[in-house]
Amino acid sequence: MSIKQVPYLFTFVCIALIALMAFQVNWLWMSKKLIEDQFDQKVNLAIGSALTDYNASHHTTITIDELQECDDDERFKYLPIKKQDISFSDQLKLERSLGAYMTCYGIDEKYNVEIFDSSCKTSDQTYCCSIGTKKCDIEYTLGVSFESKEAYIYDKLMPMILSSILIFILLAVVSFFMLWSLVKQKRITENNIDFFNNTAHELKTPLTNISLALKLLEKKHEGLKEDQYAKIIRCENNKLASQIDRVLFLSKMENGEYDLKKEKLNLNDLLMEVVENMKLVAQEKNGQINFKPTSTPMFIEGDYYHLSNVFRNLIDNAIKYCDKDPVIDISILESGLNLKVLFSDNGIGISAQDQFHIFEKFQRVNTGNVHEAKGFGIGLSYVKTVIEMHKGLVQVESELHKGSQFQLLIPHL
Repeated sequence: MSIKQVPYLFTFVCIALIALMAFQVNWLWMSKKLIEDQFDQKVNLAIGSALTDYNASHHTTITIDELQECDDDERFKYLPIKKQDISFSDQLKLERSLGAYMTCYGIDEKYNVEIFDSSCKTSDQTYCCSIGTKKCDIEYTLGVSFESKEAYIYDKLMPMILSSILIFILLAVVSFFMLWSLVKQKRITENNIDFFNNTAHELKTPLTNISLALKLLEKKHEGLKEDQYAKIIRCENNKLASQIDRVLFLSKMENGEYDLKKEKLNLNDLLMEVVENMKLVAQEKNGQINFKPTSTPMFIEGDYYHLSNVFRNLIDNAIKYCDKDPVIDISILESGLNLKVLFSDNGIGISAQDQFHIFEKFQRVNTGNVHEAKGFGIGLSYVKTVIEMHKGLVQVESELHKGSQFQLLIPHL
């Protein structure tokens, strides 16, 4: 991810936090409804239980004049009714029973109790239940209303609201802190990459001058072409130039600044050329490279320079990571619409754990006792990038101490 993508990540984090906040609000609203339903259910159970006890035991009647108002927290209120069949003592028993059941069900809020004729209109906030009397033609209703029902509900919701706010703030702070750390780290990384790329560009100038000076010396002194030291200078100069080109190529690829120069290529000819160039390197370690071209031309559309580097890199790795005389077998197979290029070797192999990381930049496998292997750790990353730019695929099959096989799938023309 580049710095240019950070605003998109910032937007995504903001959207995620807004979605989380909306989810939390919806959850709190549903919790409020649930608490309210539970409150209603508890009140109805308390009223029903109190009236069940009353209906099972009441037996006296009184007139309207005997009605009195209870002094217990002024919770009992009576509306004028024409006739009354409930004694004052029964009313007190009913009130006490109702209070006991309210406490039993966890209702501690203050409430008002009304006994009224069933023909009277009640408030929407009143909980009502019929009261049994001796006279069948008279119906009374017990009504209970709460002055602080909303306060009760919000008291129950408050822990949820506070926890939701704290969790949201915590997630927001952590998300933005991680985003800030990511931006800071990416800036440091990109500064390092820019420094490395600038250094690589600066190194190309003296390498070009060394190569040019060597060519001029060879023209001036014909004997230098076969001189051992001149060959070493030429070989090492080419190796370093190749490594620098790979680094610059990968850097341009990450920034989307590189386009392949594709042309029609015969894969047989390309591999033959690479093999011939690498035979001298293999012979220095008593190795051999076996490649038998196919009987018919195998054409692909690709970048000559970078595909050559890919094949050369795989052969070079097979030579470097071998603790015996290296033997490298190269073959081409047709696989549907693709050509499969196989590179098999008898090297030290790659563990199953390392196979997951070998195509990452700056990753090198454990080479065991092979200490002379040199490199930046970008070779296989370069291979994977180039092949994928050709709309191909790279696969590896390997086992420790039994060699490796790299398979390259490239679209066939």
